[in-house]
Amino acid sequence: MKKLTAFLCFCALSAIAQETKPADAKPADPKTAQVEVLEVEGKRFVLVRNFAAVEDFANFERNVQVINQKRQEAQQVQQLAQIALTTPEREARSKEFEAKLAVLQSDNATMAKNYGFDLSRQYLVVQTKLNVLSALSNEEYIKLAADKEFKSESVVNAGDKKFLNRGSVSGAVEVEAFKLQVQRVMETRRALQQLVDLQPRLTKDADKKKVEDAVKNAQGEVNAALEEFRKSRGYDLPGEITLQTAEAKLYTLLSDEESKRLGDQTPAKKDEEKK
Repeated sequence: MKKLTAFLCFCALSAIAQETKPADAKPADPKTAQVEVLEVEGKRFVLVRNFAAVEDFANFERNVQVINQKRQEAQQVQQLAQIALTTPEREARSKEFEAKLAVLQSDNATMAKNYGFDLSRQYLVVQTKLNVLSALSNEEYIKLAADKEFKSESVVNAGDKKFLNRGSVSGAVEVEAFKLQVQRVMETRRALQQLVDLQPRLTKDADKKKVEDAVKNAQGEVNAALEEFRKSRGYDLPGEITLQTAEAKLYTLLSDEESKRLGDQTPAKKDEEKK
């Protein structure tokens, strides 16, 4: 069974987790509000956040990276305090750790408030809409902008780079199918390139012939994968492609106690149903 989800697993804080207590997942009361529960491989996840805009999800990802970096820094300081050889060094490191821990706890509380995210829990992100972008050179952009039918909203600006928005893919199943299709093309291209790179290093005629045949077969696989993509999507897959998350759902893993507390009043969406 192909998984239809991309995991964002954030491990517990190890020693820090003993001082930063995780907040329980607090799904709404099924009697008064709809609770969305997803079942994956026997585990139950409850929906804690919907992301309905590119900027919203991008901000979430950045905040997760920042708070994880702060966690790592706090852990490193704590480890240095534990192996300090002198009392003054140990005390200095301990104070530094306490200061970093206080900031981490504050940031963690903010993440919990804004996203329902807590460092000590495990999460699952399900992408439900992707924007398909391809990089534009200055020359390509100038040519594109000169077209009478050019629409400015079709170009995404990211710093000094420009990307052409080739459209979007919506739905968890459709997103996963699209990503698998792109992956197939990329893998066949990669295999072909490896064979091409191997050719100049061969000295025996027999080896050259084998690799030459393999290159032809690999090229055929690349062409077939590209043709399949073209027929199903209506455009050629660019050499470089960027998949931008436009919409997504954030779920957190329920503990046995939380799952029991939630009860069977809320039917779980099973991963198998989304194949």
